[in-house]
Amino acid sequence: MSEARTFELDGVKFTLLEGFKDLYRVLAAQPVGERWDVLAVDEYMTAEIVSMGNVVRVALYAEVNTEKIPEQVPADQDIEVEAEPGKVKLRFLADYTFQGRTTALAIVNRVNKFRGVLSSILSSSR
Repeated sequence: MSEARTFELDGVKFTLLEGFKDLYRVLAAQPVGERWDVLAVDEYMTAEIVSMGNVVRVALYAEVNTEKIPEQVPADQDIEVEAEPGKVKLRFLADYTFQGRTTALAIVNRVNKFRGVLSSILSSSR
């Protein structure tokens, strides 16, 4: 199980995860219609999932330092890819209507797709 820390501030529950293994479990346990924030990080990327009541905003970010810019990045029209000398940045931002476990699964699937694109960039940069 990955390390998770939770605290509450001004009525907002914050959860910090080291890694993504328990992301579904943590998201599925969040209350519907309340304010909360889940931040998951690992060596390669950061995900922030913020509930503002019934709407959940998902922001994903990764930055890869590489001298070899990939010629072709896997197609995903929702992921913004920015290549500059020595670096590739990936970004994703979307809003979901939070409905509990179903939405948690959709968010985890999106994170996994993002990680797939990131993995292909990491593989080609070696």
